[in-house]
Amino acid sequence: MAAQVKPEQSPQPADFETLIETHQAALRGFILSLVADPSTAEDILQETNLVAWRKAADFETGSNFRAWAFRIAHFQVLRHRQKLSRDRLILDDDLVNTLADEAVEDDQSPIQARRERLNLCLARLPERQRAVITSRYFEDESVAKIAARSGTNANAVSQLLHRARRNLLECLGN
Repeated sequence: MAAQVKPEQSPQPADFETLIETHQAALRGFILSLVADPSTAEDILQETNLVAWRKAADFETGSNFRAWAFRIAHFQVLRHRQKLSRDRLILDDDLVNTLADEAVEDDQSPIQARRERLNLCLARLPERQRAVITSRYFEDESVAKIAARSGTNANAVSQLLHRARRNLLECLGN
């Protein structure tokens, strides 16, 4: 009798990319709370993303991505600390481990849950709407500058922003 092969439960690349994008702010905050240096935190975040992509097949769809990614980030922080073992450290390893465990165990705050919902809604927007939202609100570009860069007029950009905001509100309301 042949053994049945269980289908893999790893996420598809697009789904995994959405999960990673959705959790970037939380991961950044978590890492920053452990290293207290924004530049170092960004480096560790990038390493965490690389490791997560390499281990994507190990992640089971439907399980707690946040806890899984935080554990990877925790190990990357520890790895970074080992590299700096000759330098004076502000936090000892026991405290870093305690903070990491507590962060993984904490339920998401309402603000964090809303932020993650917003990131999911942003990912669902059509590309042009997502791009104009990113330019206007994340890169703080004026409507006139977006219009000039895209070769259109300010009114068209304003209309696109209006539709994008409406879509975001509808998505967040569901």
